[in-house]
This record gives sequence, C-alpha cells and structure tokens, in this order.
Amino acid sequence: MVLAMLFSSFAFVLFMYQLYTMERGGLFYATGVCQLLACISVFTAALIYAIHVDKFHLHRQSGGSFGYCFVLAWLAFPLALLSGVMYIHLRKRE
Repeated sequence: MVLAMLFSSFAFVLFMYQLYTMERGGLFYATGVCQLLACISVFTAALIYAIHVDKFHLHRQSGGSFGYCFVLAWLAFPLALLSGVMYIHLRKRE
C-alpha cells in the first residue's frame, strides 16, 4: 500500500508537470502508467492480506471481519484502475 501511495503521488506530480509543459493535444501516457502501477500495487497488497491474514493476526477470532480498511483497499483498486485508464485517454486542451 505504501508503494501504491508513492506511485499515486508521483503520478500527480508528473501530471502537473505534463499539464504545463506538454503541447496541445498530447496524451498523458506516463501519468496513466503510474496510476496503473498504483492500481496493481493496491490489488497485490489487498490480495496478500486476504490470503495471509492468519499470519498477520495470530490470535484472530474465527468468523471475524477484515475491517473497514480492507473494504477501502478494495474500493481503491477499481478507482485507481479507472483513473489510470482516464489519464491514458485524456488529451490536453488549451
């Protein structure tokens, strides 16, 4: 999840740089790729946690829930995917 935050932050900085330096009609490919890497990082982190939750919480009660942060991670995955696809298709206008 930390890696996803770094990719998202770098994508934002890169987007701001491209917004002011790119020619009109250009596509934000680099920003979209960074967002897609963040999406893959979120997916991987949530999946690893779901599979290995018993190793992270040794005294976990059976039948318990994962918690709201786990749900937020799975909500962040499609949002980051949508954001990455939108950045790739986004064109700069005047």
